[in-house]
Parts: sequence; structure tokens; C-alpha cells
Amino acid sequence: MENTRYFHDTIMSRQSCRDFMDEHVETEALVKVNKEYEAVDRLIPEIATEIRYVDYNRELLAGSVGYNGYSIKAPKYIVMMSDVKEHYLENAGYLAQALTLKLTELGIAACWLTVNDSEAVKKNLGFDSNMEVVTVIAIGYRNKESKEVRLDIVSPSNVTMTETKTQIAPKISLDSLLFDKTFGRPFNKGELYGELEDGLLAISHAQSFFNRQPYRVIVGDSDICLTGIEDGMTGEKDAHLNYGIVMFNFVAVLGSLRAKAPKWSFEAPDRDLKLPKEACFVARCKI
Repeated sequence: MENTRYFHDTIMSRQSCRDFMDEHVETEALVKVNKEYEAVDRLIPEIATEIRYVDYNRELLAGSVGYNGYSIKAPKYIVMMSDVKEHYLENAGYLAQALTLKLTELGIAACWLTVNDSEAVKKNLGFDSNMEVVTVIAIGYRNKESKEVRLDIVSPSNVTMTETKTQIAPKISLDSLLFDKTFGRPFNKGELYGELEDGLLAISHAQSFFNRQPYRVIVGDSDICLTGIEDGMTGEKDAHLNYGIVMFNFVAVLGSLRAKAPKWSFEAPDRDLKLPKEACFVARCKI
């Protein structure tokens, strides 16, 4: 993780943007993002991925890409494609989060868009590829003169937009995020030590589809287990991308504090996590 050492403040300062200035993103910045893409450790190195940059294209947003049906106009988009293999979405989310945080470091805003039809995106953009388009990220410079708007989403048909002085979206607290050894058992935050707490805070501040954060973390004696929980608004693909984002945030912070960054594994632990029927095991990481 030598090339991806993100500190606490980079993750905490990252906020989605839905109103971009009509200003060109410099080639020099994209070169740095490309270098990050090449250098970052993959969650699963065997899965081939590719990124391409495209300018604003009305056809790209014509029903195949969006944010709850809203089109997000930006000067540039990162289109990430991947081979379809087991855990390819977690791998893509992990890798795309590395790029998102690099953009944050460079002062460039970003908004993840849901891909509704991979084949339509490739056709609209003229991409000849057997890979699946897994995510599209709108990038550019935030329009600081516009009114900040927060989406309060109760259900797909109940969305309100309100002006706010800050774009900070509500995030889950550690009290709600963490369980002790088994699902549902309250965790005593007093047991946390500095670097582990920083890593878990990075998870609690991870962006997710509509900021739903449909996951929880079970803290064990020597590992943490990431678990997913059912959420009626988060689709399966977005859920798995969310998991990858969470896993990158945790590793990025601990990788900046330790000589060797921890690794996530999809192999389930040999102990009973007592998961309810609405929860599932995702991955675990030794601590």
C-alpha cells in the first residue's frame, strides 16, 4: 500500500458532488489518477479491469446511467469495466474507491453513478469490450456558488431535496456499526485502540448507495468480519460495490499507520457469528 496511504482526514473530507462547474479537468490530474490506478493493490489481482475517461455525453445518461433517475452532468466521467468473476464487484468498488480518494486529494469532486445497463453504456460510447461496465464516476470541480442540496430518501417514491449549509451526509455511528464477536451483541468502544478505531471510523464514513450503509462489522479477538444486511433500496450490484468501498477505506487507513497493510479474505471464519436471516457474511480482515 505504499502508493495508497490515505490518512484519516482524506476519507473524512470526501463528499459526493451533484453540481459541477463547467470547467475542464486538467490532463495532469488525470495522469495522477492513472498512476494511482496502476499502482494500487487490487482486492483480487486476478480479475482484469479497465478504466476509460469520457466527456459529457447525453447518450451516456439516457437511462443507462444515473442517480435514482437523476442525470448528473459533469465535465468528465470515469468508466470502470471489469471481467465478470466471483467478487468482481467488491474488487471494482475497492479499486474505484482508491481513485475517488486520489481525486479528493487533488481537489476534484466525484459522484458515483449507478449503471442500469452495461451493454447500453458500451454501445452509446462505442466501446468494443467483453467486460462489464461496473460503475461510472462523474468528476469535476464543485460549484461552490450553488445552494447545497441534501437528498433525504425514505423510499424510491419518497425523495425530498432540502438546502443545507453543508454537504455532509448522515453517517452511521460506531455504536450502531459495531458488534462484539457475534451479530447484535453491543460493542464496548472503550476496548478500541488508536489505529483500529481510525480504521473502523473510516468504515463508518464510507459512502454507499443513497448513504444507506447496509452493513455491519463484527469485531473479534483477532479479526473483524464485514456483514451485509438486507436493504430494500440497495440493489445487489450496488451492495457489493459498497462492500468494496468499505474494505478499501479500512485497509487504506491501517496501511497508513502500519508497516504492512492488512488483507481482506472472503473465507468465512470457523466460528458462529450468529447472523440473523436478514444478514450475510461478506469478508473478514485480520487485525
